[in-house]
Amino acid sequence: MLKLFIATLVSSLLLVCGVVVFYWRDTGYDPSAIDLVRHLLLLPLLISVILWLPWAIYRVWKAQQQRKEQRKQDELAQSQQIEAVEKQAKPVDIEWIQLNIYSSAAYSALGENETIIDELQKFKSPELDTQLQNNYGLPMLSYRIQALDNVITNADKEDEFEIEHPRHQRIQALIEHQLEQHAETLWQIAQHLKQSALFYDSELAYEYRMHPAWIDPNSEYASDVQDNQESIKSVTKLNRIHIHILLSESVLHFWNEAQSFEIVEHYLRSLGIITAQIQIEHHYLSQETAYKDWVLLLAQLSKQLEEISLILNVDSEIDQELLDEKTWLTDRYLPSEYASSWCLAASFLQLLETTPQKKLNIGLNVDNILDQLPTEHIVSLEQLKPVQPFVLILDDMTNIPTIKKVNHAFSQSHIEPHHFIYTKQSLGDTQHLAKVFGFMLSMHFPDELMTMIYSVDQSSTHCFIQAYEDMNEKLAQSI
Repeated sequence: MLKLFIATLVSSLLLVCGVVVFYWRDTGYDPSAIDLVRHLLLLPLLISVILWLPWAIYRVWKAQQQRKEQRKQDELAQSQQIEAVEKQAKPVDIEWIQLNIYSSAAYSALGENETIIDELQKFKSPELDTQLQNNYGLPMLSYRIQALDNVITNADKEDEFEIEHPRHQRIQALIEHQLEQHAETLWQIAQHLKQSALFYDSELAYEYRMHPAWIDPNSEYASDVQDNQESIKSVTKLNRIHIHILLSESVLHFWNEAQSFEIVEHYLRSLGIITAQIQIEHHYLSQETAYKDWVLLLAQLSKQLEEISLILNVDSEIDQELLDEKTWLTDRYLPSEYASSWCLAASFLQLLETTPQKKLNIGLNVDNILDQLPTEHIVSLEQLKPVQPFVLILDDMTNIPTIKKVNHAFSQSHIEPHHFIYTKQSLGDTQHLAKVFGFMLSMHFPDELMTMIYSVDQSSTHCFIQAYEDMNEKLAQSI
């Protein structure tokens, strides 16, 4: 830059000297010493400074901006360094979610409950569906529940609730099927709710006493009422049963919540539960956030002090109108339908005269699987010796990055790939609630196995399900 400035100064000097000298010669002017210094030295220097002034201002402004940016970067690096040090000094505490599961059910094209797990290990393929067609008018493959067709046909003739949309009809039939699978547990909940109302809540007790059986001595419930009048005893306080219906967000535009409320309430009232103790809530989940929302829901339920929950997870895409939209862009869409359900409560809530089937433990904020509380015992379990799967992987294991993440998560444990079982392939492309279904399917592994559930969607979340008595023993040993 100095050379350029000198070159500019010399050029200005030559130009000004030439112009001034020729002007003085033509005019006959006799310059003094001050004129020579002023015109032949100071004037070229001033012209050079004026020419370079914008560039100098720009350089100064740019240097100031660079200093400001550098200060920001230094402050950011310092704050990140402080955060890293604090994070190392204060690791996030592992949080445990504990729930008791009293009954469960699962239903898909592979069968029900334990049968589904057996068929998963056999890699059962989809069947040709003669009622569904692709965009070429040819029959397509699907995971259709064949038995559901007869149920819907009979329901069209006998059911008082009319459902017009085919997909709505199949989903509602699956909901009713799942309710029936919990009939015994729901009846026990009804007894507990009644005892709790009679002991703790006078208003609800009055509603129960207005039941026809309390008024009509010839009622079929009269003997039960007399027994209740004679033996009202203290029980764990239970205010209500909360029904959570998990649906795909794609059904939001046609789902009739009022009709769904009426059908579920009608079934619960038939078991003797009064409307005041029933709460029904619909959840519409997307495929991207379903697993996260599911874990958050379980965390919420684990903190409920005085309510028991029934979760119904249902989806179906066996609908020609829907598939016409799906197959417009692809020829390989594979629809399916499935349902799963749990009746569960917080670990400190004990249902009247009922022992939970299994216990669910969910570890949050766990970076290493070896940090798990139950994992300290799983290393020595007999289930590691035979080639028997007990770890449910909910992700798509045809995706290479997913495979790497799963292998890395279990690389420091004694759990190997032959212990894995995968659920995604059995549900085709109906994936909005597939991970929730796979999670709930874990209840149907043999009682002697500690079942684990894992998804890369929540890499720091690890879930364990074990028979109720065995889990208590393990936790007692760990403490």
